[in-house]
Amino acid sequence: MAKNNNPVDKKMLENPFVGSLVVPIAIVLVGALVIFGVTKMLSTDQSYKDLVREMQSKQFGNKWVSALELSKLIASNKIPEEDIPWLVENLSHVYKNTVDSRTRDFVVVALGALRNPLALELLQTAVKDTDKNVQFHAVVALGNIPQGVTVDWTDVLNFLEAEDHGIKQAAILALGTHRVAEAEPKLQGLLSDDGRGVRFAAGTSLVYFKNENALPVIKEILSLEFTPSQDKNKSPLFSVEQIAALKLNILNAVSKSEWKAPLDLIQEISTNDKDVKVVSKAKEVLKQLKK
Repeated sequence: MAKNNNPVDKKMLENPFVGSLVVPIAIVLVGALVIFGVTKMLSTDQSYKDLVREMQSKQFGNKWVSALELSKLIASNKIPEEDIPWLVENLSHVYKNTVDSRTRDFVVVALGALRNPLALELLQTAVKDTDKNVQFHAVVALGNIPQGVTVDWTDVLNFLEAEDHGIKQAAILALGTHRVAEAEPKLQGLLSDDGRGVRFAAGTSLVYFKNENALPVIKEILSLEFTPSQDKNKSPLFSVEQIAALKLNILNAVSKSEWKAPLDLIQEISTNDKDVKVVSKAKEVLKQLKK
């Protein structure tokens, strides 16, 4: 695979939350939010209020580090519900008054981890940010906003035409997860995209619309098998973990949409797949769909 110098792709590859989005995708918008190693022990004993004050301080240096640590605290559900308005207000102030793009980026990640409609205004501002990483995480965060919340998807719809595959895939998944009606015809058109990541994202998103045109791509995903590279200098196209993530994301989407059209495909992997997690989830979805 050719070397990719795109900063968004590099960040995705380094981030366990979205690490397989590039080749081909980790569909982060249908699963639990995990941010930059949050499953590991937190590296600070500071409170979230301490971290916000550090970001607001004119004397404090690496504000982006505080924003990163705050994103971990938020993702670990350590923010009292009553303090969320205070947190959103102060982080929005930090974002609007920060030149450093890394700090703005992690502020957006932190606000996205809240999954709270109060952060919506700032997230929709961040989609227009000049930094691609900020844009990417803003789109992911909008995708994680609870279902039923009114969102202006205009800017996200425009990303379906983006040349940057990372942002394009994030937009595809956000729009599909929220069943944005205007997106369905465009997503259907992306089923034949030359980029496998884009095609797989479109196929997964169209599950939420119960769009049968996606079935060939769904079959392609569920039929993936790990193939070691014959060239020692090249990595395999997909890792075992990436393949499992793709299949599990399809299964989760089918479960949430309660779509029975892929039933035969799921039946097949429930008996033939080599990954026990995939088999277990497939059997669970089958049981749900056959009720």
